[in-house]
Order: sequence, then structure tokens, then C-alpha cells
Amino acid sequence: MKTAFLLVFLLAVNTISTSVPESASGISSKQALSIAQSHVLDRKAEWKVGLAHYPPELFGEEAGQSGSSAVRTEKRKVWKAEAKFESGKKEVYYIDASSGKLLSLSEIEASESGLRELSVALEARQLPHPSFQESGVSASETTGVSSSLNVSLEEKKGGFRLKLAEEKNTTATVMQSLVSPDSGKIVLHLVRRTSPAEGGSRYRLDLVAVQPAKKTFKVFPFADLQMGDTYSTDTLAMGYCFRDDSHVVMIQPVGKTGGAGIGYRIVSLDVGSGRLRELAANVPPDLSPDFLASGWLNSDGSKLYLNSYRGGKLWIADLAGGGVKALDGTFSHTWPVFRLFKSPDGERFWYEKDGYRLYDGKGVKLADLPADTGLHSNPAFKWSPESRYAAYEYTFTNSDENVIGGEDHKVIAPQGIKIFGRDGKPVWSTDASELKHGDRLELRGWIGGSGESLGSALSAGSTANAERSSSPSAAVLRSYTVERAADREPRKTDSVYHLVQPATGKLTKLSEAKLAELHNPQPVLGESGALMLVDAGSALYTLVGDETNSGRTVKLLSASEPKRLLWAETDYAKGSVTITAYDIALKKVRTTETKDLPSGDLQAAGEEYVIDSELVYQKLR
Repeated sequence: MKTAFLLVFLLAVNTISTSVPESASGISSKQALSIAQSHVLDRKAEWKVGLAHYPPELFGEEAGQSGSSAVRTEKRKVWKAEAKFESGKKEVYYIDASSGKLLSLSEIEASESGLRELSVALEARQLPHPSFQESGVSASETTGVSSSLNVSLEEKKGGFRLKLAEEKNTTATVMQSLVSPDSGKIVLHLVRRTSPAEGGSRYRLDLVAVQPAKKTFKVFPFADLQMGDTYSTDTLAMGYCFRDDSHVVMIQPVGKTGGAGIGYRIVSLDVGSGRLRELAANVPPDLSPDFLASGWLNSDGSKLYLNSYRGGKLWIADLAGGGVKALDGTFSHTWPVFRLFKSPDGERFWYEKDGYRLYDGKGVKLADLPADTGLHSNPAFKWSPESRYAAYEYTFTNSDENVIGGEDHKVIAPQGIKIFGRDGKPVWSTDASELKHGDRLELRGWIGGSGESLGSALSAGSTANAERSSSPSAAVLRSYTVERAADREPRKTDSVYHLVQPATGKLTKLSEAKLAELHNPQPVLGESGALMLVDAGSALYTLVGDETNSGRTVKLLSASEPKRLLWAETDYAKGSVTITAYDIALKKVRTTETKDLPSGDLQAAGEEYVIDSELVYQKLR
């Protein structure tokens, strides 16, 4: 293919020179260059721009799709813009010479140009560039991928809802919702569609990027493949975090060259344009029939860790350099239990097998602990928010008298707690007999400190404050007795709470109070049916909800300290949700009750909306 190129040196954002003749009709080379540059974060690059001709089918146009027979046989005129960055990395952008539309992004492997081309990107026809959809207008643009997801916006009292058009023999599911860290200006939904196909299922993924304040959205096709094992792909193909306000790290499933199986690659998605930048190719390999146990990013978002469930492989992908390595050893799991327990900052993890071992982010073993003779909670280690400590709950023996429930795995009533430091060394411990109240002792949760990785702090459903803090965490302990009856499940009664500073061992008994009496209420991060708020300075606490009533649960949605707390109380019998916003400084409560959030899995989208997994956006009063 003969292509005329102009070498353009971009020395600063607005410094461009060009002498390439403009096309007879359509956009000029300068306009094409401007379009390409608008999709580049690093503006300091050396550019080449040239006019090329491509067969229409390369960009998803079949014969007879549009235009006259003369047009159908004519090659498509496309501006090809190459960018070479200071790092040495090169990228290629294709812009339709007639419409100015970004057609496809590839990083090309061509011997004559020295560029890397990902052939899968062209074969899978990725990276459409639709414009924003106004309220109620369906996203029907099909650039690049056939049968695009059709979405419409429906106004409703107190908010709006996105509706997915029904398709024959097709099941559509919202797999994930990610909220941008800039107060939820953009919410990204991952929608999966499956339908019967020869030898398996047709598997389609689309991304819906919503701007709640403007009630607008974009739809980006992400994958369209045929496969037999959709579950394995479900565990891998998702967003792992917002790296900043507008870019998400994702794993994209792609068809292998020649149609032999499924492959994956790690990409960065620009939620504004739909542009994908490849971060690592062929990562991970096809796991089927195995699947992903867990995936997480480290504290600065430069590395993605992926752990397969049965095989126990642990890959580390360098998102800056594109390299991938597998850690030595096996980190496998046994259904239905997960045995790897990562820290919130992604830099440490405990692994359980014939005892417990602590590893750092490079796979270096830091500590080795023997197994206990009793039972332990699941997860075995519960990390503090700033990743400084990990708590381990246990029983003295493995007697069934310590078991109070569980089907897939045993739920225990612990008798003792050990707290380990970041290096795996013991820091503090106690048991129920030392506290002299009740015969059971558990970790109710942690308060203070915030050291989440980008993946933890900015991921969907995260209730932690994304702002970092160096303040140490304190553990909230609960002492109680177990009340058993033949006609019901065992019940925890006569509870007393203590606050402990692991570094000093200082133990403080907490007293119950009204919410307004707490000057600095901090949410206790842990799993429970009720929300616990603690004022450490005054040694006071309050419980929102009833821990003994499984028909009503309370979930913390956001904690933008020191301004506001936001939580949702779901009444399953009434089918209603009450959302409460508590102004900490003014000690004022605002509530919104609705029956329009039926699916649960609620999360806050900025200061104004709460969303669920059925694409309902409920505006707060």
C-alpha cells in the first residue's frame, strides 16, 4: 500500500506545520491531525500524516451497506496519523477523510514502518467514536461493531433511568458500574449481552458512559465474540479502576487470529471518547475452564495483579512498560473458599495453605505463620484501611459449638483476635477471657486511616474515602455471648464494644449515644446488617439499623469526611429504600424514600444521585 506522508514535528501544543495537499473533498490534513491529537494525553510527540486507501470491509463496511455500486467497489480514503512519543512508543490513528470520524485505533506491527499493529483490534473492529446522546435518544450508531446496544433515557420522578432495548433470544445484564473519582461526573456501566450461537454463545460487551448532571450518555462497543465458557470471561472482562478522572483500566476479550479461541489484553479506556490504549497484550492467557479468583492494582496504579482460581497462577502486568511476569509458586483456591487476602493498597497479600504466608508486591515472602488448631473467620485476614494492620479471628478449638451458621463455608463465633503488622510480625492480641465480658470476641471493623489502592478506593461500590490519609486505624472489637434456640439461628446478644489502638494497645470501652451527640462520627468499615458510627475522641458510638433484623439492612454509600455521610436502608418487606444524607457539621439529616431502586447493589454517583444495577438514577432531595 503506497502512502504519502508528511513529517510534522509537534514541539508544543499549538506548534504545527504542514504542506500535504488537502483532499479534494472532506477534511484536510490539518483537520485530521487535530482530530488525532485530541485523543492523545501526551501532546509532546512527532507526527506523520498521510492519505491512504483501505478496503471498506476493513472498517466493518460490507458490500451493499451504503451508497451506489460504484462507491461499494471504491477503496475508502482515510487519513492515517502516526504519533511517536518521547518514550519511543508509537501509535496510529485512522480518520475518515470524508466525515472526519475516528474509525479505529491500532498499534501496528509493520516491518516497513516499525510500528506495532494489533491485528485483533482491526478484526474485532474496536473503538467507535459516537457522540453524546441527548435525553431519550437511543444510541444506535453502529460504527465498527454490528448490532450496537440500543439505549434510551427515560425521565422519572426524582431522577431517570436508562433502558436497554429488548432483543430476541438475548439476555442483557449490567455486570458492573464504575463511578469516576471527580464526584461522579461520569458513571461507566459494563453491559453484557449473551445469545445462543453454534457451539456456545454469542458474547457482546458494551460500555455506557453516563454524565448524570447533564442526563447524557455514550455507548461504546467493547467486544463481540463467540465462545463456550462465558463464566471464565465474566470473571476477567471488566473495569479494574479509574486511574484518574477519565481513564479506566480494563481487560478486553478479543478473538485470536484465525478464530482459535479467546485472548485478552489490558487496555486504558478514555470514557469521554471511547478510545482504547493498549497497556499489555496477551494478558492473561485464556483461563477456561479455570477462572479469575481476584484482580487488583497496586497503590499507584502501575501494576495489575491477576490470580487464577484453581491453577493458582499469579501474573503481574506492568502497565507502564507493558511487561508481564508470573510469580513463582502456586496461589490456588478450593471452592467455595478464597485463600488470598490482599491489602487495600495492593502492595501486600496473605495466602493460606498449610499455614499462612505474607508476600509483598514483588512476590517476596515476608512472614510464615503455622496453622492454628482451631477455626478461623473467612476471610482469614481483615486489613485495616491504610494497610498497616491485618486482624486474624480464631477459636480455641475446632468444635462445632463454635459454628453459628454458613452453608458454603462455616461462620464462626470467634474467641480471640491477633493483629499483625505490615511486615507480618504480631503487634497486639487478646481473647474473650481477657476482656471479661461474654465468651466471644470479634472484630466489628476498622475506623480511621485510608490507604486504598486506586483499584480499591475508586472502584464500583467502594464506600471508602478516596482521599488518602496517613492517620493510623483503630480496631472496633465486639464482645458478646451466643444465644441458641431450637427454632431459630444462633443469635449474638449482650454486646459490648471496645476501641483499640494496635500500636499502643490502648483499649477504650465505647458507650452508646444518639447520632447528634457524636462530634466526629466515623463509619466502622466491616460487614454487618447495621451501620456503626464511632466518635473515637468521645468514646461514643451509635448503630443505624438493627443487626438482628435480616429483613432490613443498612449500607454505607459514601463518607466524604468531614462533611457528609450517606447511607441506604433497604426494607425488603416493603420493597423500599430510604437514603439518608447526614451533614456532620450541621448535624442535619435529609432522607429520600423510594421504591424505584428494586435491584439493590446501590452506590453513590457524586453528591446528587444514587444508582442501582438496573441503571436507575435516583436524585437525592
